[in-house]
Amino acid sequence: MSGMMGGMSGNPTAMQNYAAWYGLNALNKIDTTAVDNANQNMAKYGEQMSQNLGNRPDYVYSVNASDAARQRAEQAYYNSMVNNFQPQFDQQRADLETRLANQGLSVGSEAYQRAMNDLTTQQNNAYTNAANQAVLSGQNAFSQSLEDSINAGNFTNSARMLPINEIMTLLSNSPSGYDIAMEKYGILGNYANMAAQQRANAQASKNAMWSNLLNAGATAAGMYFGGPAGAAAAGKLTR
Repeated sequence: MSGMMGGMSGNPTAMQNYAAWYGLNALNKIDTTAVDNANQNMAKYGEQMSQNLGNRPDYVYSVNASDAARQRAEQAYYNSMVNNFQPQFDQQRADLETRLANQGLSVGSEAYQRAMNDLTTQQNNAYTNAANQAVLSGQNAFSQSLEDSINAGNFTNSARMLPINEIMTLLSNSPSGYDIAMEKYGILGNYANMAAQQRANAQASKNAMWSNLLNAGATAAGMYFGGPAGAAAAGKLTR
């Protein structure tokens, strides 16, 4: 091959023809059977999938947070706090009644009632704070459920594409019969354009040769019949 290449080193046209032949020969040797079969299997699988699209879960385009999760969190937090409050509050009331009695304050007196009202206010504030914290706990549960729904939707959408992406990646690493055909078409197209240019160049060269011959003949005839002046005039006529 090195001898062949050396023999063509001074001939650009031969080099171009050899490059085109070498490219086509290399493409013809590529076995695309496995890739073509994979493409056919992919097409069959796609057809089967299309027939069962109605039975497959849809893509997740929107998600919603769970209001039920919010309500459960609120109720659970509030119930937990109230269950802890009740024995404490009962003990606080009993202790206060004992202390007031030891102070000599009778039930229904102004001082006695004021002390009991203050305790009731404190305990009601605790219930109110617990309710507010329960609402906050419910909001957190609502936000968490929304985030979980988004993550689940993203996972579902990504998981649906994993097999297709894997197959497409495998196919992209090997040329198919169609790819090889397009490569051949490109080489042949370039070769055809190159051949057309070569023919055009050859024709232009031939035309120039004939033009030069005609000019030379006319000049010689003018010289023969009219001397230098006749040669100059004959040269102008052939231009």
